[in-house]
Amino acid sequence: MPYVPTAVSTGFRVLSAVAPPLAVRLATRVFWRFGPPTPVRPADRAVHDRAERGTVAVGDERVATYRWGDPAAPTALLAHGWKSRASRFAGLVTALEDAGFAVVSFDGIAHGDSTGHRMSALDQMAAIRAVHDAEGPFTAVVGHSLGGLAAGLALHDGFPADRFVSVSTMTGFDAIAESFLRLVGMPPRLHERFCDHVERTFPGGVRDVRARIDLVAHPVPAHVPTLFVHDDDDRMSRPDGARLLHAAVPGSELMVTRGLGHNRILDDPDVLAAVVAHVTAPLPLTVRR
Repeated sequence: MPYVPTAVSTGFRVLSAVAPPLAVRLATRVFWRFGPPTPVRPADRAVHDRAERGTVAVGDERVATYRWGDPAAPTALLAHGWKSRASRFAGLVTALEDAGFAVVSFDGIAHGDSTGHRMSALDQMAAIRAVHDAEGPFTAVVGHSLGGLAAGLALHDGFPADRFVSVSTMTGFDAIAESFLRLVGMPPRLHERFCDHVERTFPGGVRDVRARIDLVAHPVPAHVPTLFVHDDDDRMSRPDGARLLHAAVPGSELMVTRGLGHNRILDDPDVLAAVVAHVTAPLPLTVRR
């Protein structure tokens, strides 16, 4: 989600009261305004710099890819979230390498070193498929935030992977909208108007995106062992969403943390250990390839 200054959120609260249609139109413009890419954190720089780099085409855009580890090793794909980048997975990259895995990640459209000006969950799904075609196959997929939503929807659509980990993932379009409206200070009563306006003006003229981007209605297949990880203090993605996703996937596991929020969860040693344990565990006989 974009950073919204206090003055802007105050303005949206006032505008929502006196001119709701204008507030909705302006909020939609802010929703798609990504701004400059998030820089690599100093703590992630060493891992970022030692990656083998490449690019793949996703429509008219060029998506930056990163690979770490032995090319012959089983490989995990990592998909980042909104206003993030591949390097944010630095801790997990190292932990997976130490466990004998190779790792592939990418900067989504309009993020990191990739081209473009805006990205939706559908764009992130397209990037996941393009990276698979260039760098796959992948034994496991790990997604954070919007990346977890996109990866889960891709798995529902048949994307091939043996295991899935979803970290801090929103349930879908409506959950993203609810979080955004809360961030900019707009009241819940404008939720339906905002969702309808975003859907009508969705880039590329894609239809039915509100129904399409719904990981509860389109869950990860039950035959893909899945771990959901979420923090009870996540202010960006409500933790009750993780419980809905867990309930929608029979046999899935749920790990709930406290005090880590939406992003720090990616640096927590216990979370990294749980992700690695899930990714490296032997497959059940019923799903073993």
